[in-house]
Amino acid sequence: MRGSPGPIALAALLAGCGNAQEASPTPAAATTPAVTGAPVLRQPELAACPKARPADELQRTRPLAIPAAFGNLAASDLRHIAVVTATGGTVCVDTSWIETIDDAKASPDGRFLAFGWSGYEAGGYIVIDRSGKGQVVDTGVAPLAAPSGKRFAAVEISASGFGSLNAFAVWDILPVGLKQIAHYDDGLPTDGEWRTDGWHGDSCVSLSYVPSERIPEKYEDLPKVPGDPWFAAEANRWKPMAGVCPHS
Repeated sequence: MRGSPGPIALAALLAGCGNAQEASPTPAAATTPAVTGAPVLRQPELAACPKARPADELQRTRPLAIPAAFGNLAASDLRHIAVVTATGGTVCVDTSWIETIDDAKASPDGRFLAFGWSGYEAGGYIVIDRSGKGQVVDTGVAPLAAPSGKRFAAVEISASGFGSLNAFAVWDILPVGLKQIAHYDDGLPTDGEWRTDGWHGDSCVSLSYVPSERIPEKYEDLPKVPGDPWFAAEANRWKPMAGVCPHS
């Protein structure tokens, strides 16, 4: 089960929001650099995507529409979204389990594309890094960037396990590529709702947890419900703990 987006995803990196039903699956060739200092880019090549294993549960019979936020950087067929990288290659997202996408965003310099997705008893949030050869990570829900813009974190945990992350995790944003530096999924409550509330510098993430008995009937009212404070600090190797960030 995918939670609410919460704070603006990758606030320091992503801007703008596109409608997943806008635009055509087939883009025109890219004519302008999408990453600062990058050469003129080519059209994404769907033929470069590895063959995806058919998913019996997939009900969608048409390619996913490319969000307007992605401009001409992406193309789709029934089982893939292909994205042109900053070096002119193609990085692919396997969409064989995805029925719909939403909350699509692109960073101002075009390095990052991101969208939420839903499928049969599944959901997640894809971040595509177009630097270098390209990279795809699934953060479960929209992640929150640190003040420096050099790392981001996400928390998505549920008893059903339908979410794609089902953990708390942190990634470093390198000059080229992303590196996961933390992933915790053991010993954390699963029957309620987790939230990423903010960063304290780049070394501590404020989290909150709303137990199931305090979840309101209307899901849209959940942001108004105070959560129990938790935090994850680099000094503790990012292990989530009850309480607040030191010196906060």
